[in-house]
Amino acid sequence: MTKDQLDALTRQYLIASFDEIEARLALDWTPGGLEEYSFQLNEKCHDLAGSLAELDLRQTLPVARQLAPEASETDLRVLARRVLEAQLTATKAELRVLSGEPLRHPRHRSVPLETATEAAPKVTPKVSEIASMYAEERIAQGKWSARTAAQGRSILQMIALLLGDPPVAEVTKDAIRRLGLEIVKLPANMSKKYPGLSPRQVLDHLGDQEVPRLESRSVNKIYQHVRTIFRWAQEHDHITQSPATVLRDVEEGRAQDARKVFDDGDIQSLFAYIAGAPREPYGVWIPRIMAYTGCRMGEAAQLRKVDVRQDQGVWVFDFNEESEQKTLKTDSSQRLVPIHPRLLELGLVDFVKGCEGEFLFPERVRFTDKATRGNVDRLSKQLNRWLRQAGVSDKRKTFQSFRGTMATRLKDLGIPEYQIAEILGHENDNITTGRYGKRTGLSTLADALGRLHLPI
Repeated sequence: MTKDQLDALTRQYLIASFDEIEARLALDWTPGGLEEYSFQLNEKCHDLAGSLAELDLRQTLPVARQLAPEASETDLRVLARRVLEAQLTATKAELRVLSGEPLRHPRHRSVPLETATEAAPKVTPKVSEIASMYAEERIAQGKWSARTAAQGRSILQMIALLLGDPPVAEVTKDAIRRLGLEIVKLPANMSKKYPGLSPRQVLDHLGDQEVPRLESRSVNKIYQHVRTIFRWAQEHDHITQSPATVLRDVEEGRAQDARKVFDDGDIQSLFAYIAGAPREPYGVWIPRIMAYTGCRMGEAAQLRKVDVRQDQGVWVFDFNEESEQKTLKTDSSQRLVPIHPRLLELGLVDFVKGCEGEFLFPERVRFTDKATRGNVDRLSKQLNRWLRQAGVSDKRKTFQSFRGTMATRLKDLGIPEYQIAEILGHENDNITTGRYGKRTGLSTLADALGRLHLPI
């Protein structure tokens, strides 16, 4: 099956989908029914995007076989992915209508299928097609997880939309410069604040209004994607030179300023708030464990009973990946961290002994089978909401600030940086103490942690 035939079948399916939208929009909807249908469309968009990110074609392969019953299995999978993209395009268009926009039909509605394979001037792929091919390669090579793929595809789609999705060879350096200026103007949390609107529509809507814009590091992340897809297009002979070389990262400031550490007042307010109302055990113990270890939220949430034990006479947390429902960020994240005496005073060991099952905390706060979402997304939102309700309003202070707080306070106590790195699960770049040095003894790390005092 040729590319033109695939294009024609995809266009045929997309046009039929928009005809179905027209029929639904002509129904006599009640306000309540319309609201519920809008919610269903939102959910459908999320599910379709997830299927695209995971290249899950189970729902669209039967459609592809109906459209092209004699096609090869490879061509069917290509067509099935295109059908999935068409479904997402149509669903988003219908959702935009319910947000008050006109229904924008796909282009070339009048081109009949039988003439679609007629010779046409050859052009390079569009930016969106280059982005799709690049994303598929990253996934096939195992370089993108499902969650990374969903985020990457979203960014690449936004880039294509802001450029107007021309053939990649027609993108000039001036167009890239304009793109860079527009990305800087994008608002923070755009998809949540302006659902159903394209990036271009959001920018037109905002104009010169004063709204929170993307942080510098987010801007640079998008810039990196721009440079990457045009470099990929050059390496694969779609263009002779990348126009994105003119795009330079914006100044991010010092890394330590991106997230601020807690002071004693913050910690007192947070734990007073937690103690002020009945909480499930995870709502009490995960914050305590994060505060006294500096561990990541996921590391605390996925602890099992066997991960709290004695080693060399020292009570420790064993952060590991010894379960299908456990993940660590890096190799250096696997470590033993002594348990602070204050946690033992608060009854940690008795709590652990009283837990039923393998894990200390319920599955809903430590694991999700949705590959496009982080395991602790739900928990993170809840705990950070408590932090704000406790009166800690500085947005640069989040629950992850416990890591920086631990590092800062241990450094102020004169603890060597390589020991702090071992406690936090950071890679130690020092050749003497890192690459060739042995790990610090648990008793030494326990003494270092024991010098730390927090108002908990």
